[in-house]
Amino acid sequence: MNSIIIVGGGAAGLMAAWELSKHKNHVIILEAKDRLGGRIYTINEADFSEPIEAGAEFIHGDLPLTLSLLKQAGIIYHAIEEKMFNVEKGKFKIQKNNDPHWNKLLQKMHELNEDMTLADFLNNYFSDDKYEALRESVKGFAGGFDLADVSSASVKSLYREWSEKMENQYRIDGGYKKLVVYLETECKKNGVVIHTNCCVKKISWQKNEVNINTMCSRFFKSNKVIVAVPISVLQAKDNSENYLEFAPAIPEHISAAKNIGFGIVIKVVFELTEIFWNKEKNNAGFILTREKMSTWWTQLPLQNKILTGWIGGEKASLLKDITDNEILELAIQSLANAFALTEECIKSKLKASCIYNWYKEPGINGGYSYNTTKSVEAKKILGKPVNDTIFFSGEALFQGSPLGTVEAALQSGKKTSAEVLETL
Repeated sequence: MNSIIIVGGGAAGLMAAWELSKHKNHVIILEAKDRLGGRIYTINEADFSEPIEAGAEFIHGDLPLTLSLLKQAGIIYHAIEEKMFNVEKGKFKIQKNNDPHWNKLLQKMHELNEDMTLADFLNNYFSDDKYEALRESVKGFAGGFDLADVSSASVKSLYREWSEKMENQYRIDGGYKKLVVYLETECKKNGVVIHTNCCVKKISWQKNEVNINTMCSRFFKSNKVIVAVPISVLQAKDNSENYLEFAPAIPEHISAAKNIGFGIVIKVVFELTEIFWNKEKNNAGFILTREKMSTWWTQLPLQNKILTGWIGGEKASLLKDITDNEILELAIQSLANAFALTEECIKSKLKASCIYNWYKEPGINGGYSYNTTKSVEAKKILGKPVNDTIFFSGEALFQGSPLGTVEAALQSGKKTSAEVLETL
């Protein structure tokens, strides 16, 4: 029987394990954390009246693999309210792209022959004073939604995403954790062995022979290994706690990993005692403000009292080292200013709060990937196994364009498992 070790128990690792175990292979998952799911992290805290999402939350469109798995598992999901409003000093205005230059921007992006960074693109084609508002809007969207650094983000990649029509969006009733539990259960039915709190530090290998050492001084052997860790782990320096050593070294693949972007996100979830944010507009799904924590969303169509705040990209980078208490104060201040309330008023209505700074999460240290101008070639390199023995998988390596990191991870895990099977 062939033996395969999967390093990382997130969506990609679980999906790969399930597919491989269907073919009677001996599969082991080694996960550094005390839980599975990676950046899927549904929390059940006593202070909250229902589960909350510290990590992945939305299904961005009719994504085939995600929805197929939910159907197989009998997991219920629902469409969300997508109406966006700008809120300033308590006044609502429906969000529209009123910038007269936006279509010109997309056209210029489409016409671009050679890829370039977003920063260079804006400097080359939209540097005039009349484009100041457009530049700020583009930078804010790239950072807030894509977590992208404009100095390295690929214009061609952003164009592919921004020019696509936004489809329906969904949430899973009870949280994304239900999908993780389903995949874990199916894996175990097929004999997959799962070790949590098992952080891999060194992978020694030769063709069809892998020896793995962990931080907890455990030792594992296999014929193949799938490395399904966040791309930040492969980017880590050798003096970092996240560093994963390969012996012999695989410099081409590690260099390629460093050419994929990885953004930072900070997420805040509040449960309040009343729904004060929908008094004027009772259908506000997303709320955009001019404050430091500028993006918020409700749980519509569910009529609960949960409000989620989000900071991503370069704005999050500026705040990544501050304390959770400081993030909490910033979030309260942002809400108070946006709705023309006092901070004391917000605090008096605050029933529960959860602060999740993904930059400080060991083994992850960020939110999700974005494409740089070098990512296309980097993904081709990482998509090739090392001597048919070391394989890589994860949302950062997916070469399609699904609007969702979980779908990308699942698709990557499924693809990698098929590639492994071809070498057995």
